[in-house]
Amino acid sequence: MSEFTNNLVSFPAVIFTVSSLFFLGFWVVTTLIGSGFDSLGELDLDFDTDVDVDLDVEVDVDGGADLDSDSGSGFLRSAMEFLGITGMPILLALNLLSIFAWALSMIAMTVIGEVSGTSRLLIGLVVAAASLVGARFLTNRIATRLEPVFIPTRALRRGDLVGSTCTVTTLKVTDTFGQAEVRTAEGDSLVVQVRCDEANELTAGSRTLIFDVDEDSEIFRVSADMERT
Repeated sequence: MSEFTNNLVSFPAVIFTVSSLFFLGFWVVTTLIGSGFDSLGELDLDFDTDVDVDLDVEVDVDGGADLDSDSGSGFLRSAMEFLGITGMPILLALNLLSIFAWALSMIAMTVIGEVSGTSRLLIGLVVAAASLVGARFLTNRIATRLEPVFIPTRALRRGDLVGSTCTVTTLKVTDTFGQAEVRTAEGDSLVVQVRCDEANELTAGSRTLIFDVDEDSEIFRVSADMERT
């Protein structure tokens, strides 16, 4: 058996080998079956960032936001906070922690070389502890850099666009016809249905104000007055 394989299945690396394979296997299985990562303590790790242009579907950027759903996930969250690893989903943090600890323990045992008996157990305990400390540092550094990615985005609702300026995209706007482009506070561009009950000169390129929305029909009411630029 080669030195690498021997270290792989020996203490302390074997602990991190098993844990890393578990987490990696979990990612693969849940991806293949499309479960949305709702298992393992019901951690919701759905990173869907789509915005539905009909404004009826909320933006879903959970980033592991459901961390208080039960006592198990609450314990894991507390453990991560104790280690100073915050800013990313718990499952991803544990996965990185395990992989880094495995890599560091393998490197350490390879450098130390062949040791047997009680000495290997004592050295293994020291290496395991040191690997966890090093893995915690590396994971924390990554979590800090990636934290902005996992900040939940507030759901976009139709009412949020009331009071916004839009640009007409059709040749006319009547009480039965019209479309316009409007930009959200985040800079996204949406094409919405607009109507104007008054006689107007709105045409493609005209800028006007959205002052109301019909929640049932999802149609926005715009002013007959054009903004001057």
